Amino acid sequence: MTVPLSPVSMDVDVPARTLTLSFPFDTAPERVWSALTDLASVGAWLAPAVAEGTDRYVLTFDHEGHVHDKVFEVAECVPGRTLTGVLHDPGHADSVLSARIGKGTFTLTHTDVSEALVEGYSAGWPYYLGRLAGLVAEDDGATGSAS
Repeated sequence: MTVPLSPVSMDVDVPARTLTLSFPFDTAPERVWSALTDLASVGAWLAPAVAEGTDRYVLTFDHEGHVHDKVFEVAECVPGRTLTGVLHDPGHADSVLSARIGKGTFTLTHTDVSEALVEGYSAGWPYYLGRLAGLVAEDDGATGSAS
């Protein structure tokens, strides 16, 4: 019997300006890591990404014809496990993204989010991480269910 995977869960701490999202996965953690770090894969679930040096990536978002870039700068990386960096969002204070791959669970924590952006990120991250979860399940040939 298969049980559908839970959707992306999210906890928003407005006073702390922190969003924490997670989803379960039933595939090799290496697949999740690849989807998180391979630029072509990132383009499939988040936004087109281009390397600008070794630890700096430009993400180009297009929201209904409004095109804008955000820059992610890697601060710390433990291959296959964690990736942390600074997100530069023009016109707003920098924020921090931390991704962690645990046993069967992916967690993204977005801290120091500008007050003006909390609502937007609260709507956007579940959508994008849902796409990531779908991509990981699809890459594995899975149907999005766990045994």
